[in-house]
Amino acid sequence: MKLPGSQSNALRGSRAFTLVEAMVVSVTLIVLIGSVIMCNLFGLAMSVRQQIWLGASDDAAKAGGMLMVDIRQANTLYVGTYANNVWTQTSTSNQQSGSALLIFTATNSTVAAGPWTIYYYDPTSNNLVRTNFYGAGSNGDYKLVSANPITNDNTHQIFTEVDQSGTGTPISNYTTLAPVSVYLSFSKLQNPQINIESGSLVDLYQIMTTITPRLLLQQ
Repeated sequence: MKLPGSQSNALRGSRAFTLVEAMVVSVTLIVLIGSVIMCNLFGLAMSVRQQIWLGASDDAAKAGGMLMVDIRQANTLYVGTYANNVWTQTSTSNQQSGSALLIFTATNSTVAAGPWTIYYYDPTSNNLVRTNFYGAGSNGDYKLVSANPITNDNTHQIFTEVDQSGTGTPISNYTTLAPVSVYLSFSKLQNPQINIESGSLVDLYQIMTTITPRLLLQQ
């Protein structure tokens, strides 16, 4: 019987991994898999961020578009407050600003006769709401103008009537028809876990625009 030589044993041992080599391969594999997972998580985070920005832009566009259509059709405008289904107009001798806007599209500007549209701030949900009335025998509707809570402070009312000079100066005395400056500041997006604050994904989300009724443009 031929016994194996020492050279065959040495060759057999050289074909296997040592403990150090096995550890190096394992660590390399873990680093590679971890890198792939981190890349996927980064891509997911960027996708969520883009969805937030797109959602903010879409919400602002819808709110601005809805306000523009109604204000452009106005025959008479009033600013004030609306709470518990009661409309209160801002004093005619004060700056014409308020958290609600009453729009009449016909020459008959009485709430009982209609037709009218009201935009108002709802303190319960902190949303801007739109409701309307088309006259006796017809039903209006109820719509959320924005899906996000509003955080306007007392120095920045939602609706302010301004002069026609283009400077945006608020009107101090009541007039039946004037350009309307709209300012909306939001604290959250549709994802309630994302706050708009310093260091968050979105630091600022506002709508600032001035809309002029079509009747004034025709003068």
